[in-house]
Amino acid sequence: MEDLNGEGKEKPEPGLMGFTVERVSALSDGVFAVAITLLVVSIAVPVVHGTVTNSKLAHGLAQLWPHFFSYALSFIIIAMFWISHHSLFTAIRRVDKTLIWLNMFYLLLIVFMPYPTNLLSLFGQTTVAVVLYASVLAMAGLLQGAMAFYAVQGHRLVDDEFDLGQASGYLRNSLLMATVFIISICIAFFSATAAQFFWLTLFVIQLVEHLVSRKKKLGEPATEAQEAV
Repeated sequence: MEDLNGEGKEKPEPGLMGFTVERVSALSDGVFAVAITLLVVSIAVPVVHGTVTNSKLAHGLAQLWPHFFSYALSFIIIAMFWISHHSLFTAIRRVDKTLIWLNMFYLLLIVFMPYPTNLLSLFGQTTVAVVLYASVLAMAGLLQGAMAFYAVQGHRLVDDEFDLGQASGYLRNSLLMATVFIISICIAFFSATAAQFFWLTLFVIQLVEHLVSRKKKLGEPATEAQEAV
């Protein structure tokens, strides 16, 4: 009878309206999957006139290198956003309307990425294409940072035991990504090509952070051993 009356069940927290972290994460993962899948749609099969030969096909594929470059670039960047998003939502224990809508606008930008990616592959030498591409990713970075800040401020949506020092990592990663693309927008007004090369600093920063983090983890056991002695 307890189950029928609902007395033996754990009631949802007030104001959450039944939304759960699992549902929000599932929707987000689905949107990321769709965005990554749609990236490849813009890569067309090369057109070969006359008899198809190895040299003609190779030449046709070589002419599509901007499409392959844009595809690979966007795939890696979206993957980086997904890793950060997944890491953040692993720490989040509850959701509210504000976080849900921040996440929705964030996903709106993520699923839109195939469009500026296609523009970049076709008109990568133009300022407009580069600025649009960078603007979408800069806004995504800012929204991801806003979600992290909102969720952890005052332990609003995380456990009371959550280490706020870890939150700085979420914010730093999101804001660094946004900063790189914002700076590239300024560069694009002088050189669209230079702006695209500047995006490579994003991968350099990620690599350096990974190496520093790994070095710290390797040094922790030695430090603990010295303290024990």
